[in-house]
Amino acid sequence: MADGGNRFDGTADAVVQARDIYGDVYQYAPSSPKAPPRQVPPPSRFYTNNERQLAEITKFLRPCEARDHQRPGLVVLRGDPGGGKSATAYQWIHEYGKHYQDGLFYASLTAGTRETGLESEALHNWLLGVGYARDQIPATLDGRAALYRSWSTDKRVAVVIDDAISAAQVRALLPGMGNSAVLVTEARSLGALRARDGAEFVPLDPLSAESARLLVFRIVGETRDLARESEQVDELIGLCEGQTTALCVAASLLVEFPDRPVARWVRELSREGRRLAALSRDENLSVLAVFNTAVGRLDERAQQVYAAFGQHPGTGDVSLAALSVAVAFDEEDVQDALDRLCAAHLVREVGEDRYFAYSLIREHARARFPDAAAMRVRFEEFYLRKAIAAGHAVQPKRGWLEKLWPELLAELADSSGDGWGWLDAERANVLAVARGLHSSGSEQLCQLAVALWPFQEQAKYVEDMDVLNKNAAEVAVERDLTFAKGLAVVQRGFAFRTRGEYDKAATLFAEGEELARQSERVDLAATAVESLGISLRDQGDRGEARTALRRNLEMAEVLDDPRRTALARMHLGSVDEPEAGVRLLDQALGAFEELGEGYNAAKTRMWRGKRHTELRRYADSEADLISALAYMTAHHKHFDRAQILLFFGENAHAAGDAAAARQHFMDALALCRMRGFAELAQRVQGRLDEDQS
Repeated sequence: MADGGNRFDGTADAVVQARDIYGDVYQYAPSSPKAPPRQVPPPSRFYTNNERQLAEITKFLRPCEARDHQRPGLVVLRGDPGGGKSATAYQWIHEYGKHYQDGLFYASLTAGTRETGLESEALHNWLLGVGYARDQIPATLDGRAALYRSWSTDKRVAVVIDDAISAAQVRALLPGMGNSAVLVTEARSLGALRARDGAEFVPLDPLSAESARLLVFRIVGETRDLARESEQVDELIGLCEGQTTALCVAASLLVEFPDRPVARWVRELSREGRRLAALSRDENLSVLAVFNTAVGRLDERAQQVYAAFGQHPGTGDVSLAALSVAVAFDEEDVQDALDRLCAAHLVREVGEDRYFAYSLIREHARARFPDAAAMRVRFEEFYLRKAIAAGHAVQPKRGWLEKLWPELLAELADSSGDGWGWLDAERANVLAVARGLHSSGSEQLCQLAVALWPFQEQAKYVEDMDVLNKNAAEVAVERDLTFAKGLAVVQRGFAFRTRGEYDKAATLFAEGEELARQSERVDLAATAVESLGISLRDQGDRGEARTALRRNLEMAEVLDDPRRTALARMHLGSVDEPEAGVRLLDQALGAFEELGEGYNAAKTRMWRGKRHTELRRYADSEADLISALAYMTAHHKHFDRAQILLFFGENAHAAGDAAAARQHFMDALALCRMRGFAELAQRVQGRLDEDQS
């Protein structure tokens, strides 16, 4: 060694460069070199799908290239627990292991946070596997990691690390410099490996229905003919939600019980609380075991938020705000816990501050945390309070809530925000709460039906409107609430009207009027008469509609309610003689503008545009329709948009512009079909057919 230099002259088996050394230095090769280890488990015989992911792994690891004096290639597989991450790693090693002639190493870190020292134990076994004697292997994790890196430098080895929960675990098991490959299955976020260690991440999505079907058929093989039960097999696959372990268990059950119909397993897995048990009969192939391991790694707060998913009503996605109320933590703490749940792939972030868990996860959360029922009560109270407030915000001057339940006024007084947007986002969750209220016979269901009707009617959520008001009417009968039943019956009639089932709608409107008389409520009777008139108008019976709607206007004037009178004028104006109709619509428009009701003002312009067409005032019609369409488009009122496009077409047709008329009709028809407005679509199609004949 030259004085003051850092250069070595000569030959040696090993060289150490250091400044200060405390203790002894060990540099030695294995005392009894062995054949290269082959520790990675074999792949599944039924491996299915994930060909794209296998190709991505190959692209990142480049097994066929020589890359000496570089870092080992590092790929992290991420996906749901039991989603096939390990199987994909084993499959890749099976296909490309021959390129790593110096050894295939495997470490399972499944015990996770409940047991320490797993990395050190894995290194110990690896070093024994390559020929080191027990007394040659250091006692510390750092010492074993350094010895393994030293041994593997410039060799070609492949390493599979299963269920890693930290970057530190992975780093301890990395081989030395050279053309080696490392595959890691992620049990908790390993994002820290990206910047420092150059890791590439390959996500595994749940199996598609087609791939899931292929997997099941491969496992079942010739043990039974599934072609005869194709529909039931698809149902069974759907219940597994694309989860690989669940699919393997379900297919194994079909093999184990070849004479048992698939439909029986579908019934078994469809029963509340039975699916998880049915898919966990074998401890070696158990959905329950997979989820238990994943949840066992979580801290206490994350486990509490996980428990909340099990208590959430319905199967919709859940907002951060709702979860915060359910677990009684502030939103920042809940967000931190959700980040950990997402990192563990137990839940998914599906939108801004919105999270989703599959039904298997929800069932597991209920079973794992049976004492969390108080969370469900808090969820239900949250959705009910918010839904009533949001529904009131959609049409705050409707008045029925205040008349039936004046005590709600105090709660609604401070409601604010985008009621429509909230109801659209939480629709599935609110309906789940409504089902629970119906089961318990709660009067709150009647309140909810009244609050949600403007939203459901404008959005044309016909099935929701039908079922909710049917159930509300039943509860009202049980609780002797005649007025509430009458309103629910009338509201339900609009569902039949929208479907084009006018006779059923008329029957309900007549029943509503009779209930109004029994309860001596003129306002409800007027609403029933108005609804009947609107239904008759939709049927094309202008004469009978005019009679009913004139009667409605008379009742509104007696009640001396400006909003009700404006509505009565709008509806009568839509069917009265054209000139008289325009005058009524002018009056209604002025009232709605004064009341600040943009939606009803736009509807009035729509009807006035139609009446202008009948009076051959085509430019006036177009101006009204343009204004109405702008409002309905801006506020996402799709049914009203389609109706306005129909009226545009009729105006263009009357003005002699056949091409423009046809285009408007086609646009209206496309919107109706996209949104499922079947009855209106038939009317538009009829106009198109008339033009072509």
